[in-house]
Amino acid sequence: MRLLPIALALLLAACGGGPRPDPLTYTGAGGQPMAAELHLPEGTERVPVVILSHDVRGKRDAHLADYVNALKGMGAAVVVLDHYGPRSIDPSGPPAGRAWFTALDFALDAYGALDAAAAHPRIDRRRAGLVGFGVGGGGGALLAAHTWATQGRAADAPRFLAFAAVAPECSYRPGNRDTARRPIRIIVGDRDNRTGRAACDDLAGFLRAAGGDVSVSVYQNARHGFDDPPGPLRADPQGENITRCVWQQGPDGLWRERASGVSGASLFRIGANEQTNAAFARSLEGCRTLGTETQGDAALRGRAVGEVAGHMRQHVISVRPR
Repeated sequence: MRLLPIALALLLAACGGGPRPDPLTYTGAGGQPMAAELHLPEGTERVPVVILSHDVRGKRDAHLADYVNALKGMGAAVVVLDHYGPRSIDPSGPPAGRAWFTALDFALDAYGALDAAAAHPRIDRRRAGLVGFGVGGGGGALLAAHTWATQGRAADAPRFLAFAAVAPECSYRPGNRDTARRPIRIIVGDRDNRTGRAACDDLAGFLRAAGGDVSVSVYQNARHGFDDPPGPLRADPQGENITRCVWQQGPDGLWRERASGVSGASLFRIGANEQTNAAFARSLEGCRTLGTETQGDAALRGRAVGEVAGHMRQHVISVRPR
């Protein structure tokens, strides 16, 4: 008898939650065929688009739903990426199982999705923004803001006007740090022992010195995952704390990790050989510590959703292109 109420609850859940998103297919990093969700606001007019890029925990609808609803409420289409599903990456598995998929791959996926969205008849290709989260999507959004990430794209290809990164990995310092002064908003908690504030403050200064338009919002008493659905503190004794890790690329293209002093070639391991991968592994071992905490907070979640949506409204949604 208990199966009936369970089945009824599942049926109601499937029928609820508003209109279902449209599928969006595109080509991701490495030429991988990908599929995303396109959430369109009501109406027939052309609208701006904001792309959401999840963290290393994979696509979690409960995490992203408030962002989708807030942005749609402002009149934007929203594309929700799933970087892992089409690649058969299990986010619950050990980090080594997805180590080959880097923050740059997250960024390249976002540009592939932007190209596909720009071809949709309701999307205004001139108004696009990118929001990334945590390790993966957050780091990818920050890399996508660099002009070198768009090298090789056609001159008339769509571009992102603005970027937001929530609790991101601020670990990478490409040699070419030009961001064309496109506004970047970084949101981080002061108690984040997964990615951390210090690296994001450092990155902001690094990019501002090259003319970047970067702002950092620090949430007091916020741990990593502060914008998760509210819940108890979750401690992971084996979680990787990379708050000290900074991989900086030099003029010669080689990188050096500051805390460990380890150097190597191919900052994002593109076309890397075993020697490069081993160097990266040594550098990570030398800069990281173990032991992380995550906790969602309702008030901080609401604040982050509002701040991200406000940033996109100012720099993407309300923009009137010439």
